[in-house]
Amino acid sequence: MYNPNERVVQVAVIGAGVAGLKAASTLVNKLGDAQVVVLEAQDRLGGRILTDTTSSKLGLNYDLGAAWFHDSLTNPVLKEALEEEDKSVFDFEKDAYFDDKDTQFFSSDHDGPIDVASLKINRVSEDLEKFIELYFVESLEVPDSSLEEVNSKFFEKYGKFLTDEQRHYCRNIIRHYELWYGITWDLISGKHAIMDHNGRNLLNKNGYKFLIEKLTSNIPSQSVYTEQQVVSIDRKNKVHDKKVLIQTKQGLRIYCDYIVVTVPQSVLQLKSASEYGITWNPPLPSNITSALESIHFGALGKVIFEFDEVWWDPEEDRFDILADITPGFVASQEIKSPPVPFSYPAFVVNFASVHKEKNLPGGSLVVLTQSPLTQYLESSPASEAWKFYKPMLAKLALPGKNITEPINIIKTNWTNNPYIRGSYAALHTDDDPSELIIQLSGEFDGCGLIDKNIRFAGEHTISDGAGCVHGAYMSGLREADWIINDLSDSISNI
Repeated sequence: MYNPNERVVQVAVIGAGVAGLKAASTLVNKLGDAQVVVLEAQDRLGGRILTDTTSSKLGLNYDLGAAWFHDSLTNPVLKEALEEEDKSVFDFEKDAYFDDKDTQFFSSDHDGPIDVASLKINRVSEDLEKFIELYFVESLEVPDSSLEEVNSKFFEKYGKFLTDEQRHYCRNIIRHYELWYGITWDLISGKHAIMDHNGRNLLNKNGYKFLIEKLTSNIPSQSVYTEQQVVSIDRKNKVHDKKVLIQTKQGLRIYCDYIVVTVPQSVLQLKSASEYGITWNPPLPSNITSALESIHFGALGKVIFEFDEVWWDPEEDRFDILADITPGFVASQEIKSPPVPFSYPAFVVNFASVHKEKNLPGGSLVVLTQSPLTQYLESSPASEAWKFYKPMLAKLALPGKNITEPINIIKTNWTNNPYIRGSYAALHTDDDPSELIIQLSGEFDGCGLIDKNIRFAGEHTISDGAGCVHGAYMSGLREADWIINDLSDSISNI
């Protein structure tokens, strides 16, 4: 008898972010519509990809989550986008922009941009980053320390090489890494902070919505269930002759042979007793749970300020506003009252430059935020964001121009979303960057689950592209290919 609250399929994909959608799209192409379902707890698809097409008063799209093609020389998502024949899907000439003109730096105690070239600030910054790399390769016995701590060691050892101005401006310039990881420098692992990249970062001007639309275009709507929060996974099921039973809070039951779990690491880490956690039967083994506890996640957010005129330099791609040096200040401490401007650095993307071809009547500044500032701003009225950033953004005003009030403020809400809880994986001091990948990627013999039909995907399960859209994308493809190959082997062995 037909039961609308039950589905029996070969594969269930849990989570409809880019990893889940890539896995599902690949599986549907091979196995057919009826054999794959996707379960998503939110009321929309895309996970941490969210292109806001309606909030702007300037008619712009804003990616509130991922916004760049990182590692542009090797990025498979970018490669496929460039090969797209339908330019309405992605058009490099219109939809992409290298926003990497050498940045201007500003500080609270200096009017106008700091003369970075004359002061050789970038050369000192390069030395600092190289020192951090060398510090941890001198010996395997060197313990990890925070980015803040190893930064101090550089100035203790090589401060005599620097001028007074270099020491002043460069002492916390390394804090710009906070706007990459979404956590503060007193937490960031110094050992793993400095990374090599395979090419420049390419800003996706029109938004990553094209990728979500493309991936969902061949997944039938009847196979996608939104607002279905998975609460339990029984991997010893016998009903309907299927190995796995998935149950949702809303009463849906999915019986299947394979599952691809793509929920964020931040959700996987929740205990089963949590309102948003998943109960596993039998429980996940200690090698998995220990691996999940070996790494943290960040809280990278955004605040977007739109203005009816551009009072800053429209030709600059981005601006770095340095934080003040405040003895005794603990950057990672929870913010319970309005923070002092300049207590956290700001990375500002200039959308007046990014979209200069539009000849807009005004312009916008997109500011990246880090924990704990992200949590505070996302839980506060938009006016609090302007109160904090106004004195900082005022430093960008060109001579003869005054900062104006924004006509619109858009901010993210990731840390208040129980199905996301923040952003991607971020390494605290002494975190192990490899253990979670080893246990969840399915690529290492003797690791992970004994039940190989239980697969994991997502940016936290892959080393090449970790924390990035293309990493999540490739992890979804990896797991779909594994299942397809396993089914082929099963059929050939009959």
